[in-house]
Amino acid sequence: HAASTGYLPIQITTSGPDSQWAAIRQLYFLMILAAKKHVYIQSPFFIPDDSISEALKAAALSGVEIKMMFTPRGTLYSLPYWAANTYFADMARAGIRIFLYQKGYFHPKTISIDSEVCSVGTANMDIRSFSINYEVNAIIYESRIAQELEQDFQDDLKHCTEFKLEEYKKRHDEIWLNLGRADGDG
Repeated sequence: HAASTGYLPIQITTSGPDSQWAAIRQLYFLMILAAKKHVYIQSPFFIPDDSISEALKAAALSGVEIKMMFTPRGTLYSLPYWAANTYFADMARAGIRIFLYQKGYFHPKTISIDSEVCSVGTANMDIRSFSINYEVNAIIYESRIAQELEQDFQDDLKHCTEFKLEEYKKRHDEIWLNLGRADGDG
């Protein structure tokens, strides 16, 4: 046990545009697919590539509880906000629960699986972090640390609103209806 020996098993993983392997994306992909009970993710941004998107949906559809927490950045009409909401909707359809942190600045970049393994680092859950930016993450193979990180996640839920697919669909339809009227079509 790490606490009694003073040993804490940590692996450092880096990635960037000068590497042919997207190591952090691969790390997230493998962690998501290895989960048997739950996956908790916190990130300011959520614009996944196809592999991460499919891994999340496959895990959720196989019965793994997935909860993700993000920042509700941008205005209703800003493109990055729309993009993130589109991905949120896709995830929600697979049974993934999305939470939007409301208490202020939100910048954690964590993933924890099954209260056993977690990763903390600089990589967002987005395609820029996976392929363009230089990033570094620490993977911690210690259940006590993973449990502490998951408790932080649970505590942060008190300051979140949950993304609801039905509300998104209604708002999306209203926006497109209003845009159509603005163009003279309505």
